[in-house]
Amino acid sequence: MTPTQMTLAVLFPVLLTIGVPIYVSLGLTGFAVAYFTDSPMQFASQTILNGVNQYPLLAIPAFILAGNLMEQGGITKHIVDIFRRMFGHIRGSLGMVTIFACMFFAAISGSGPGTTAAIGGIMIPAMMRYGYPPAYAAAVAATGGTLGVLIPPSNPMIIYGLIANASIRDLFIAGVIPGLIVGLALASVAYGMARYHKIETVDREVGGEGRRSLASLVWEGKAALALPFLVLGGIYTGIFTPVEASVMAVVYSLIVGRFVYKSLESAKLKIAFERTHMISGALMIVVACSTLFARVITFERIPQELVTVFSDMASGPLGVLLLINLLLLIIGCFMETMSAIIILSPILVPLVKSFGVDPVHFGMLLIVNVEIAFLTPPLGVNLFVAAQIAGIKIEKMFMSVLPFLFALLCVLSLITLVPAISLWLPSLLR
Repeated sequence: MTPTQMTLAVLFPVLLTIGVPIYVSLGLTGFAVAYFTDSPMQFASQTILNGVNQYPLLAIPAFILAGNLMEQGGITKHIVDIFRRMFGHIRGSLGMVTIFACMFFAAISGSGPGTTAAIGGIMIPAMMRYGYPPAYAAAVAATGGTLGVLIPPSNPMIIYGLIANASIRDLFIAGVIPGLIVGLALASVAYGMARYHKIETVDREVGGEGRRSLASLVWEGKAALALPFLVLGGIYTGIFTPVEASVMAVVYSLIVGRFVYKSLESAKLKIAFERTHMISGALMIVVACSTLFARVITFERIPQELVTVFSDMASGPLGVLLLINLLLLIIGCFMETMSAIIILSPILVPLVKSFGVDPVHFGMLLIVNVEIAFLTPPLGVNLFVAAQIAGIKIEKMFMSVLPFLFALLCVLSLITLVPAISLWLPSLLR
């Protein structure tokens, strides 16, 4: 092992262990390697600046803002009301409503914790009010929120596409079928758990005998329902790029929330912008510093050496993917989602390409692993968000989360074994 590789292997883990923020750890390690290799410091600083000087990154803050505008402008509530009317006659309907509402909201937000907060903020109190166990209510919202990164558009997919040099449009299209499978699987688990907890049929959840018709709710919420079709339809048909779609989502959410539903007051608009600034700013700092880290990893030929190691351990593409899944499941317990994608993609993408694995297929595996990481302690972000809304400790949620985790692991295995689930739609639209 060279001195530079030793620096990478020792300095970065040590910095993370002692609690240094992830972006500082990435940047310091990159600068240290540049120093020891006698590279100009100008190279290191320019690499960091180039990390955020990428046009597709503009879509991320725009999609985050669109999600916040939906939440603050009342668009989310209309979506929830429609799904409550559709499934209110089914036992444990609110759990299923939470999952399906998360699927729909995910088609705009692109964020796991953001989806959990937006839908969970409405559905967790409603479930608790109608006798659902708080741990179950929080677990459903936390799990449904994971769809925020799989149902396109997805912020992690944009980051992965930039690193892997894969088409972001193809990644978005590839996420549709896996997203639907995951959503149906999670809804089935929610139904089964409702029967286990002996939650009765709850027509009263949608207003009893005087409830409004589905047609009237759909008509009233037509502006909210049109938004995902406008954004995704425009991307898939090639009318506009993902970046242009993100701007369309912002403009549309702003107009609908302000002038159609008249809920987006100045104070709420300020909250939406403030939340977007905080989330986007923190993410872009990590992206910038990670660019330098990824560059020095490439210079040290670590991906090529990893290819050799994995070739000795696995006999083919399936064996490599299974090993990588295991690695990602472990790392996901301890590393923040975006950081894991940014750090691991430059290492793993060349590896899977050397075994003939399509980068789009691998991207779907990576994103599903990211979904699971949102639910695995000690760093499961969605668990913290849902527990805070429900007013319970995370420890009380874990047993209720386990069935959903099992469903996600089953879907991960299915997508690993059947690449066509990820690649069929992109192949049709190329």
